[in-house]
Amino acid sequence: MSRSDRTTSGDDGTVTGALRIEPSVRTLLRRLRPGDVAVIDILDLDQQTAEAIAERRPAAVVDVQAAISGRYPTGGPRVLLEADIPLIDEVGGAILGTKDGAQASISGSQVLVGGDVIAEGRLVTLDVLTEVMVGATEGLRVQLATFTANAMDHVEREADTILDGAGLPDLGLDLDGRHVVIVAPGLRHREQLTAIRRYVRDHRPILIAVGEAADATLALASAPHLIIGDVDGVGDDALRSADRVLLHEPRGGASGQARVDALGLAHSVSDSALSSVALAILLAHAGGASVIVTVGVESSLQDYLDTSQADASGTFLARLQAGTSIVDAPAVAQVYRHRYSAWTLVLLVVSGLLALAVAIASTPAGRAWVADLWTAATSWIGGT
Repeated sequence: MSRSDRTTSGDDGTVTGALRIEPSVRTLLRRLRPGDVAVIDILDLDQQTAEAIAERRPAAVVDVQAAISGRYPTGGPRVLLEADIPLIDEVGGAILGTKDGAQASISGSQVLVGGDVIAEGRLVTLDVLTEVMVGATEGLRVQLATFTANAMDHVEREADTILDGAGLPDLGLDLDGRHVVIVAPGLRHREQLTAIRRYVRDHRPILIAVGEAADATLALASAPHLIIGDVDGVGDDALRSADRVLLHEPRGGASGQARVDALGLAHSVSDSALSSVALAILLAHAGGASVIVTVGVESSLQDYLDTSQADASGTFLARLQAGTSIVDAPAVAQVYRHRYSAWTLVLLVVSGLLALAVAIASTPAGRAWVADLWTAATSWIGGT
């Protein structure tokens, strides 16, 4: 992938871009443009956040804390390495006081503004990542214990919603017996959505987009029937294309309300403490969906432990409740890999007919049969 015109690379590997400094990753992602230098303050960068950052194609990522501390094998740093985006971590909090938008240069493990070193940390390379990951596996036990505790907290507070669908909003969508595709903004959601486009085309499922995944849904599949979650980062075209909008910001944000009001969109509101992904799964299950396909949603234990514990545990419980009706997009892509389109079938039939014609024409009996058939046809036409 090519760098933005706003990014320059020196012969020594130095990259240059405007610093983007925001206390909230969500706000940072809305402002981040190709070629910027993203400054984050995250201990153990998770895979989902790293993928969201990588999609914006920054020149580099600078982390105030350790992007991989060794507590457990987090997947975010590897995502940035594979995307060829330099990662410097453990630079300290002083960089947060730098003016947002200042032109910065990244040279090795140093961050420079105006030729002065304003921060220095650790350049995360594949060797560094491999070394830290050696001892990180033991930390999974602690992560698993925390995940389990969060799941029990959800059971205590949201049992009626998870088990009986109590409090779920009535959105007027007919989901009974339908296929439903839930697209979440993370874990290679664009790649997964592209892989199941034929399935979407053939089955025309109900499309539920979670937050910013609405833009990918519109671009790669079709207009979403429902957008659920925080819509502040969703494009105007995607918002206007949706049949319904359900505002759901469990962390208490109110920016989405102002957004839909400004666009004049009819909407509903949910105050559930569950994540928007979990709420989407429960809505599809309670509505009687026969198949629920998840795109960009955690599917393995490693995925759950590498994501926000509060969100992941609720999603895990929602998946358990949905039971056998739920399937992940990569599995659907595997099943649909060998399906043939209508044009392919037409070509096969035409090819077969041509092969039959050649076989008939290559034998004396076949040529005689064709001659008799032609004589009979011309006699019939002449007789009429």
